[in-house]
Amino acid sequence: MQQYFVDEELHSGQQITLDDDVIYHLVKVLRKDSSYTFRICDDSGKIFHAHLIDKNSCIIEDLTGENNELESDITCILSLIKNDKFELCIQKLVELGVKRIVPYEAVRSVVKIKDNKKLERLRKIAREAAEQSHRNLIPEITEPADLKDLEKYKSEANYICYESETNIADIGPSSSITYIIGPEGGFEDREYENICRMGFESVSLGKRILRAETAAIYMTSIIAGKCQ
Repeated sequence: MQQYFVDEELHSGQQITLDDDVIYHLVKVLRKDSSYTFRICDDSGKIFHAHLIDKNSCIIEDLTGENNELESDITCILSLIKNDKFELCIQKLVELGVKRIVPYEAVRSVVKIKDNKKLERLRKIAREAAEQSHRNLIPEITEPADLKDLEKYKSEANYICYESETNIADIGPSSSITYIIGPEGGFEDREYENICRMGFESVSLGKRILRAETAAIYMTSIIAGKCQ
């Protein structure tokens, strides 16, 4: 069942006007009519069933008790990699339950976010992935960060994916978790040392060397599995 987000608080029985792009998607792309029931999630995380009334939506069932979020707040500090791979990571991490993604301009990142247009595209990808996966919220895509910014995104448990005797699979759940994924080519040595000094624990993803996008998805799936 299709889901959309609206930027207001809703109530059962309320009639609202949907955005033109939502109407277009329902009527022109999906070819649905007023008999089609879909999901709407408001800005407080409440989910409703609705159906079309011309260019309006009428709430017909309150699904407030439905919660599809993880028990832990997960932040992924994701080093910037090539555009298509980074966008794939955004999509999959949102589907897996990450609450916040921080684009990180690592020392060896060859890609930069130079304008708001790129950032808005990433946020649109996150929104669509949240709708597709029936999230109760749209994960935050922050402004790009560099090394000096990482401290403010720390959680109760903090990790950096690197060579280590500690495997992430052996780590227990926490109420909030932050982890850092490196870029193509990995972390620069001094950069890694500085991150560890901030309190990020080094963990391994196994014996094999993974591509950055594979590491991001793999790491997230392991952590999400501990936080269902």
